[in-house]
Amino acid sequence: MNIRWFFAGAHGIRPGWRVLMFLPAVIFLGQGFHWLLVHTLHYNEPKGWDPVDFMINGAMFFSSALIIAGIMARIENRTFSDYGLPFRQAFGSLFWLGILWGFATSAAEVLLIYFAGGLSFHGLALHGGALLSSAMLWFGAMVFLGLWEEFMFRGYPLTTIATGIGFWPASILFSLLFGLSHLQKPMENWIDITSIILYGMLWCFTLRRTGSIWFAIGFHAMSDYSDMVLFAAPNTGNEGKSLPGHLLNVTYQGPDWLTGGPRGIEASVLVFVILLSSFILFHYLYPQKRFPVAPSPRQAFS
Repeated sequence: MNIRWFFAGAHGIRPGWRVLMFLPAVIFLGQGFHWLLVHTLHYNEPKGWDPVDFMINGAMFFSSALIIAGIMARIENRTFSDYGLPFRQAFGSLFWLGILWGFATSAAEVLLIYFAGGLSFHGLALHGGALLSSAMLWFGAMVFLGLWEEFMFRGYPLTTIATGIGFWPASILFSLLFGLSHLQKPMENWIDITSIILYGMLWCFTLRRTGSIWFAIGFHAMSDYSDMVLFAAPNTGNEGKSLPGHLLNVTYQGPDWLTGGPRGIEASVLVFVILLSSFILFHYLYPQKRFPVAPSPRQAFS
């Protein structure tokens, strides 16, 4: 009886165990897809950051997460809406509002740094077909990155753990894990990791108020796109350099606390102004709690 109590409660397998089943299954399936791609289709992975490679890996692991979540949904008698990913909203108005918000927040921070003397613009870095190709490929790459990271940090795991400990404790837990997952990159500092954690909390907040992660997916994708592709901010994952194929020629010349240095503009102290403003504005624009969406008594959130 004690062993059964440890693994299962009144409503079946405990949420923590379900997440511990989900995560390794997703990684195993994603790695399996990757092995088939490399060893069967003879895909040659490029060295360095490449938008096509980003899209392929994002598609493989996001597909893996959807497949495993679909199996878990059958076991748990839940739907993808319960996981914050209603398919009827796929790439709909919330996604594009998130795209707009991601661009606006990034552009606002860049302008603040510019007026503080921390950067200068020197026109386009690419022209003609190269500009259009790079813009489209990197946009697709960042959308897949947004899909993968949001579903893994704000989708199935968060919404499942929330059935046991409540929405906000789960949000804090997975926002901390989201920040800690970036510690693997070199040259990180407390400003960068703190801002990543707070971005995670902001995207949890948008889930709470919109009822889905589609807004967060668009916001996440466009925030990364604007920072690194449009405004050529460096990234520690790329050895503290701008991405290949960035669109604008921008020089970051101020102190690290202002520009973020090799970590990019998300490590500027001005990011906290942007984050606070985003929390406040979103609170007033979306005042009603919409998540969880019509939970059943069996799966009700605390």
